[in-house]
Order: sequence, then structure tokens, then C-alpha cells
Amino acid sequence: MSERYSRLMQFEFADFSKLKDVRAMVVGIGGLGALTAEIMARVGVGELVLMDYDKLEEANLNRLIYNADQVGMAKVDALKDHLLKANPDVDITTYPYDITDGEGYDSFISEVEKCDIIFGCVDTFQVRLFINSQTVKGRKPLIDGGASNDGINGSVHVVIPGKTACYRCNRPIVDEESEYKPKSDGSGLCHFTSLPTTMAIISSLQCQEGLKHMLGFGEVASYLMYYGMEGRLERYDWKRDPNCPVCGKV
Repeated sequence: MSERYSRLMQFEFADFSKLKDVRAMVVGIGGLGALTAEIMARVGVGELVLMDYDKLEEANLNRLIYNADQVGMAKVDALKDHLLKANPDVDITTYPYDITDGEGYDSFISEVEKCDIIFGCVDTFQVRLFINSQTVKGRKPLIDGGASNDGINGSVHVVIPGKTACYRCNRPIVDEESEYKPKSDGSGLCHFTSLPTTMAIISSLQCQEGLKHMLGFGEVASYLMYYGMEGRLERYDWKRDPNCPVCGKV
């Protein structure tokens, strides 16, 4: 590894040089995904796939790593520019599409087959269920992160197909006809409260658990909850549901 990674080479619990052979996908590059992608790029992941249909709005600048002169750009393009300046070693593929429809759907399904790990950073329950079902079907690990609507709490859910509970396990049946996600109305206003500190904490936890899985150190936490008001982090043992319609037979 080059001098760029010299501090990582001092980490006694894992060999970070193994990351150069990893293809990682980040779905949703808002407050969580942009930071997750940056961490993955800086630690030396060889290939990074970015998926997000949205454009950068001024209201995003309170919490993301983008610049004011990038407002109006597709988020995937703006982030790619930033990451290549941070680490030109990483090979970045971008998809400015909705993963639940058309070309975006086809691209996502194709990339699940090619990627070694998927980081889910979307803000809608239905899209999480979709990502979960496809990663379980493809037997690929999913590291899902999310923040509460009020911006102060968050969670990380690690789905290792056949080993840990998937996102659908032990959840009530949801209406499959409901909307996948709220799309921008063009006003530039955020749909939920987005606190940059919470986003940074959750994305860091996502990356930590992802690195533990990829590099084989420590014990991966299947479910973590961060409670910002109390400054408390809790680990929960989320049991697999043997009758889960998604992962029950995996």
C-alpha cells in the first residue's frame, strides 16, 4: 500500500490492503450515503458504486460534503468529483437513477450481483424493504443505516443473508402499493430534519460494521440504536424469523 494508507497499515486487527479487491455499493448519497462513500473511498476500497436519482439542492449543504458551486448537479456526479480529488485510486461508477424503476432497477439488480457489499442509506421504509429483498436474494451483505424523522436518533442494521435477521424479519406486513419515497417538490426544502452530527455518527457506525465484516475483525453488531438525547448506543439481538417471507429459506 502507498503512503496514503500508512496509518491504516498500523491497524493490528486487520489487513486493509484487502479492500483494493472490494467492490462496494452505496445506495442513496444524502446525509448518510455521502459520508459513507467518502470513508470507503479514503480507506482504499478498490471500486465504489454510487446510486441516487436526486440533484443537489442548497438545503442539502448543511450536512453533506458537497460545495455551493455544485448545486443543481446530479448528486452522484458531484460526489464522484469530490471523491476522486480525495483519492484518485478508487474506481467510481455512478447511476443517477431511481433504483425501483426502469434503467435504475436494472442497474441495481446487475450491481448486486457484482458488488461484495451494499450500504443502504435511503430514507424510506419501502425502499429499504426492496434493497433488503434483493440483497438477500443475491446473498450479499447489506449494511443499512437510518436516522429518525426528528434527526436526533439513528440505527444501523447489518443483514448477512442466512446468518442475521433481515430487514423484513419480525416486521408487520406493509402495504406494497404505498409510495416508495417522497420525491423533491423543487422547493429545496428537506423532507425530514437532518442533523449533520447524527448523520456522521450513523454513517461511521455503518462503515465500522462493514469493515469488520469485510476484513474479519471484531464481532459484527447485527443491530445498533443510537439515542442522541442521552448520548447512548445500544446493541440489540434481533432474532431471525424462520417464517420470514424474504430470508426464511436462505
